[in-house]
Amino acid sequence: MKKLVAIISLVLTLGLVGCSSTPEVKDVPVSDIKTAINNETLLTIQPVAEVDAKEFYVFENIKDNIKEGFVLQAMINVKLQDVFVVKTDDVEKVKQAIEDYKTNNLRMFADGYGGEDNATSVADSKLESVGDYVYFIAAPNANDIEAKILEMIK
Repeated sequence: MKKLVAIISLVLTLGLVGCSSTPEVKDVPVSDIKTAINNETLLTIQPVAEVDAKEFYVFENIKDNIKEGFVLQAMINVKLQDVFVVKTDDVEKVKQAIEDYKTNNLRMFADGYGGEDNATSVADSKLESVGDYVYFIAAPNANDIEAKILEMIK
């Protein structure tokens, strides 16, 4: 009986240790993330259009699932630079909406419209989630933008 209790205690202890190793996610307003991206001039294509995620057509059917968010896009229609950051109560719905956007709207960039840089940006785009944040980046310097987002929320 003592061995059984010891084994159960060990399993529970290991379970707690395993669960506690997940990284903490900071509760940062997405407006602070947008400001940090803008202040560090990470957006290489200017001018940039800024849209509240709840007003962006991609999220029209799921805007009730969006707590807050923003969309930044190059205003020059032949150059691709998309940065979305959304805080949501349904990560999977937001990711699916962005996947649909990639498939339906960014196809012309993936096919080379606007030059090789655009095709590369689509191919190297990042769609990730951390906690209740979802971010999408299709830009020439996606790694730098992602690093800034992760610095803010982790």
